[in-house]
Amino acid sequence: MRARRYPELEQRGFGVSQWIREMFGALDRGGVEALHPYLEEDVLFRFASYPAGRGRETFAAAWSAMAPHVKKLHHDVLEVWETGESAFCHGTVTYTLTDGKIVAVPFANVFKLRGGKVAEYLIYVDASPVFGAAPAPTSS
Repeated sequence: MRARRYPELEQRGFGVSQWIREMFGALDRGGVEALHPYLEEDVLFRFASYPAGRGRETFAAAWSAMAPHVKKLHHDVLEVWETGESAFCHGTVTYTLTDGKIVAVPFANVFKLRGGKVAEYLIYVDASPVFGAAPAPTSS
């Protein structure tokens, strides 16, 4: 299947791979609010094996649950693939925890794109090294 063209991204000089890397950079620098320009209003979001939720507020709820434990994030995106209206990536996310520990874990994400924005954002990660016995983020 051929990769779909995204005129909305191409007008800004981006391919999907570069755009995804830019999106992660925005998240790492500015937190969940920095993702809003990349997301559809009704985005479907799921973090690991927790229930999915719909809407940008789902991101905010997950971020709020993580905030007491995570001081900073850094995503190192290793590869990005696209097919049709989907994009996939994998890499390493490094969490700097509020207790000073640094934990790096592999992740894979699936994105469904619509109109140059993310309509579905699915995160596959084992975050147990980060949260341990602490409550993990939930979706509403």
